[in-house]
Amino acid sequence: MYDDGKYYILIAEGVTDCSLLEAILETCLGFVQYQKVSELPTLFREMIGKYPTATGELQRQDSPVFFHRNCVGVAVKQASGCNKIPSKIGMLAELIDKLDTYESFGGFLVFSDTDLKTKDEIREDFASKFQKDGLVFGNDYLILDGNRMVCKLYLFPTSGVGAVEKLLLACADLSYGQLCQDARRYRDKIMSEEYRELRKKHWVKKEAVQEFYADKVQFGVVSAVLKPDRPVRFAIKDELIRKNFLDLYMGLDEFRELHNFLCENLVM
Repeated sequence: MYDDGKYYILIAEGVTDCSLLEAILETCLGFVQYQKVSELPTLFREMIGKYPTATGELQRQDSPVFFHRNCVGVAVKQASGCNKIPSKIGMLAELIDKLDTYESFGGFLVFSDTDLKTKDEIREDFASKFQKDGLVFGNDYLILDGNRMVCKLYLFPTSGVGAVEKLLLACADLSYGQLCQDARRYRDKIMSEEYRELRKKHWVKKEAVQEFYADKVQFGVVSAVLKPDRPVRFAIKDELIRKNFLDLYMGLDEFRELHNFLCENLVM
């Protein structure tokens, strides 16, 4: 068990977001996954999910994926919904306070889609939710019982609205152009008038949000071709975010901004 370093918690909404972040950590920034529980620092060990046998439940609590590079450790945590991000951070902040690991804790780095909200709306919503848990949310920090912790929000996209599939499709268009365009034709078919009732029934009624779902459909087609026998996360990590594509991707403003955010903040 190693505690002589700086440790960060990178938290995002869902599997797709986390898979992209994990892929960038490994492929672009040289992080590798921890292989043994015994290697984890105390904070990370306490974040591992356990079966709550005392309550008789069978469902396992969720665990992050852990990475390290030299003396910097990163836990990538899924929040299972943007609205749940503040409460997840609140619980982890309580854990940091309980363990008194303020000195070695580098901070929370939060990746959140804007969807249809403005950046100010998201920050205000987070601040309100943090306040309910006794946390003060300021400009890139949280305060719990007088102790300050770094808490930086990366809101995607940096301009406009959308979700993470928007960036994944931009990457796929550069590296698998023909496949991405064929998937676009499938997307356009699903977005046509003849599928209107199906979309309203199985997606959401708001047409602006349906555009985000259409991105998911299009990227789902791309990932199904790249990894037909595996979940989407494997297409992202194994086939999309690859070293030989990185120069192409760094030409995308959104990819470069996210890469630089992680690079600049995950430091000793």
